[in-house]
Parts: sequence; structure tokens; C-alpha cells
Amino acid sequence: MNWLRRNNVQRGRCNTVYPSKTPLGLPKGVAKYVAQWLFMLHYRNATLLQRKQPPTIYMTSVISYLRVSTKDQTVQNQRQAIAAAGWKITKEFTDEATSGTTAAKSRAGWSACTQYLREGDTLVVYALDRLGRSTIDVLTQINTLSERGIRLVILMQGFDTQTPAGKLALTMFAGFAEFENGIRKERQQEGITRARKEGKYQGRKPKLTDEMQIELKRRYDAGENRSELARQFGVDRVTVHRYCKQS
Repeated sequence: MNWLRRNNVQRGRCNTVYPSKTPLGLPKGVAKYVAQWLFMLHYRNATLLQRKQPPTIYMTSVISYLRVSTKDQTVQNQRQAIAAAGWKITKEFTDEATSGTTAAKSRAGWSACTQYLREGDTLVVYALDRLGRSTIDVLTQINTLSERGIRLVILMQGFDTQTPAGKLALTMFAGFAEFENGIRKERQQEGITRARKEGKYQGRKPKLTDEMQIELKRRYDAGENRSELARQFGVDRVTVHRYCKQS
């Protein structure tokens, strides 16, 4: 319509000159569509915000774990110490008459505790040895809790996985666990060496008897499939390869 207005002005039929562009420098038709597009975009975003569901918020809990090694002992002292430290426990798990040398996953109370814990919860333990006597096992449990986002507090040692000191202690525990594992392997190797010198070391029993090894080698040389031989003899393919190549 701009060309019509210009012609009318030139012929004296119209005294008013309408601007052909908006203050933004856009033609009026383009500006109209831009305004409509911006309005639709704003309406769409507002609708999405209204439809968006609020995040689910879980209430965090403070859980305690208590353990005693013998039937003569009681967990009452641990319970009182945790309460005296100001912790309000919402749920408690115990292992009574359970040795610390027992693997954590084999303890009924600890297994139930770890299944109950959720991200953001806090687990309070009286002392580090209540988690176990094996450094490697204890460190494994601590790492598992940390990876799940569960805070661990140990009263006697002043250990808290949410503090820098607690994280440093966790690194030190990892070093001790690696050291303990190395010492165990070294002692095991020394025992094997001594048993060999005394003629007592028999080693691990072979998976196949001498007759089975001969039959396996014969069938393998005949061209039978390695996977099929492994299935029939009840071993893996690597074992089949090792028996057939060593003779």
C-alpha cells in the first residue's frame, strides 16, 4: 500500500505522509510478523513454565549403625554416645554378636542399612572399627557410601566425609588399604615359597584330569571347534587354548 499512498500524495489527494518503516528500521509488514512471532514465543515459554512439574524433594534422614562382637556386649553404650553428641536418629540398624572380621555384605544389619540409605542421608557410627576390622573392606564401604551421596560421620575418630579433613582421611585410608593388600600378597608368596622348599605345596588343582587333557588335545588337533570343546568339558575357551598349546 506504500506505492498507493505515495501516488496519492503526489496527486494532492492525501495531505498526510505515512512513514513506510517503523522506528526499528523494519518495513511495517515485517515488523508486524516479528511482533506476532515474539508474542507466540513468549506465550509458549510461559505455558511450558506452567506445565513444568516441581522437582521431587526427599526428606533426608539420620541413620545410625551399631555393632558388637559378642553376646555379652551391648549396643547401649554406642547408642548413648551418639545421642550425647547431639544426633537425632530417625532409624537404627544393629549387628549383635557379629565379628568385625565378617565381611560387611555378609552382615544382616549392615546390608539392611545400606539398602535403606538414600542420597542425602547421614549415617552415624560410633567408631571406625564398628564398620569392620579389614581396612580394605571398610574402605570399600566408605567409597560406596560416598559415591551414592551419603554422608558418613564417625564420632570417635571425628571423621566426616563432607569436610576437607574427612576427604583427606579417606585418601589416607586408601593408601593404608593398598599397603595392607601388598603385605598380604607378600606373606602369601613367602608361604608358597617355603611350602615348595618343604615339598608341601601342591598348587591349585587342575580343572581337567590327565585323561581329559589328552582327549581334549586329540579332539582339538582333529579340528573341532574351540567353543564347543569348552562347553563340553566345562571350561572356558582360554583354558582350552592353554591345555592344547602347552603339550
